[in-house]
Amino acid sequence: MKVPTKTQRSRREETRVPCKAWQAQSVVATPLQTWYPTPRRAAAGYCDEWIQSARVQVILLVWRKAGVVQERQLSAALSELAGTLVADVPIQGILDVLVERVADVLPVTAAGVILIAQGTSPHYIAASNEAALKLENLQLSTGEGPSPAAYESGEEVAVPDLSRGDDRFPRFCAGAVQAGLGAAFTFPLCHDTGRIGALNLYRDVVGPLDDPEDMRAARILADVTCAYLLNAQARRELREAADRLRVSALHDPLTGLPNRLLLQQRFEHAALRAQRSSFDAAVLFADLDHFKQVNDTYGHLVGDALLVAVARRLSGLLRPGDTLARVSGDEFVILCEDLRDPSDVEVLARRIDQAFAAPFTIVGDPTNIHIAITASVGIAFAGHAQDIGQRLIGDADVAMYQAKRKGGARHQVLDLRDVR
Repeated sequence: MKVPTKTQRSRREETRVPCKAWQAQSVVATPLQTWYPTPRRAAAGYCDEWIQSARVQVILLVWRKAGVVQERQLSAALSELAGTLVADVPIQGILDVLVERVADVLPVTAAGVILIAQGTSPHYIAASNEAALKLENLQLSTGEGPSPAAYESGEEVAVPDLSRGDDRFPRFCAGAVQAGLGAAFTFPLCHDTGRIGALNLYRDVVGPLDDPEDMRAARILADVTCAYLLNAQARRELREAADRLRVSALHDPLTGLPNRLLLQQRFEHAALRAQRSSFDAAVLFADLDHFKQVNDTYGHLVGDALLVAVARRLSGLLRPGDTLARVSGDEFVILCEDLRDPSDVEVLARRIDQAFAAPFTIVGDPTNIHIAITASVGIAFAGHAQDIGQRLIGDADVAMYQAKRKGGARHQVLDLRDVR
């Protein structure tokens, strides 16, 4: 056996901790790094003099192993939550990951989470199993429980013995005991300016959740989840705003119908489809007869309501795949694609004539207003794919004015195949 030199013994003395200063309970409660030199030195045998009994050694190894496992589980849970940010996971998906991982990391039977918007009912809910889901729904149905309490106060709520009840939410406690649970612990999901919900931990045994490491892990998970939820909510609101802008850019704000820009896109798509098929396309251009008189007689509010009613009635006449657009004040354009027979458009034109035969009822105050109005409809067919575009709309417009010169309240066909 090689005898250590004086220098080696001196260095070893510098790293030693007096054994009399350490009891079993202090070993368990003290972070390893504060007294254990390094894993490398421990492996080399420098710590053998610190452990005076086999019992203390077992306690130390168990504590060290449990701490490493929890840290690894917590790290894995946080990594998975971070992955939801990269993958643009929706809010419900983040909650599902949270409750599953909480049940893995912490000594709990189940976990649940409820998101609450200020002034509204809870609008997101997740649970790790059926028992937790029942308790989350119980809090929603009764309006009481640790989740609302933690959300309102911003403080953690603990019920270490559900069988003894809690004066703040007796119905929740009774339901939890009936579900076979012994304790409940709730952590608010807080951010700088408020709260968005609560994380619930359930155990099937009675007793507090008093391990500092468990409490720390629960708070970390709650705080990190709250940050990711806020990020997901911001992304959702941004997408919704972008969708609204896209819709408003392509649709008429009064009737909600496609506008000229979207109609032009539909024409381009129709032209591409027509190149791959032998089917025709047609445009119907409808203009209301004497619409100005409606505005002059009843005012522009009634005139706008009439346009909305006309749009609704025309929409009910279309075939699947047809496009109805409002292109100006009282002018509407219908694009009919994939026509197997020109008579299909003639049928639609006659249905439009019949639709205007019945008056439109505009809800008014104090009485409703019944307005009879007709429309002049011009029809143009495209014989080739290259004819589908603005020229086709122009030809349908010409046909519409031909119908007006004949007195209106009718449709007029302009067939480009006969003209060219």
